[in-house]
Amino acid sequence: MNLSLAAGIVSVLIWIFLVFVHPVGAGWPHLFLALGVVLLIRRLVTGRHAW
Repeated sequence: MNLSLAAGIVSVLIWIFLVFVHPVGAGWPHLFLALGVVLLIRRLVTGRHAW
């Protein structure tokens, strides 16, 4: 497991927590979703040896 995959999964889990478990109400938690998706797509495109 590389850093991109781990950071992407953690970022999406933080987003799930902030949106569904402990609703914040502002739009800034959605930045975690954007970051997580970008990191997961980066991991899929670049492969295992990116980081």
